[in-house]
Amino acid sequence: MHQPTTIMMVHLCPAGSEGASYAMFTTVNNSAYTLSAAISTVMLGIWDVSKETLMSGDVSGMTKLTILTTFIQVSGVLFVKLLPRTKEDLASLHADQYSGSKVGGFIFLTITFLSILYAVVVGVLNIVKPGWAGESR
Repeated sequence: MHQPTTIMMVHLCPAGSEGASYAMFTTVNNSAYTLSAAISTVMLGIWDVSKETLMSGDVSGMTKLTILTTFIQVSGVLFVKLLPRTKEDLASLHADQYSGSKVGGFIFLTITFLSILYAVVVGVLNIVKPGWAGESR
């Protein structure tokens, strides 16, 4: 899914700034991977998936967590219909008066930087204080 969305993003960016747009898109994509790992660490505390519980034969927490995370991963398919279907649809999005919104850009960058900050904090907490989120050590 990375390549088609990258191509779409390059067509949306102004001429001459394709490299910066690609760098920004790659940063967002990479921060999403890091953020997902941080969120998955926190999600370990939802149901008991400790080593002791699993060794005793109770895998109900693992089953529930697997179903939840699978649903979350697959839910991205629901947003595919929001993507433009043709190059013409993409061009009309680019020509829209709100396509260069400073408020939208600010919100986008704020979410990106807060996601990176959150992932870094969770990563540091996992090193400094293992088990802080309730997961097994």
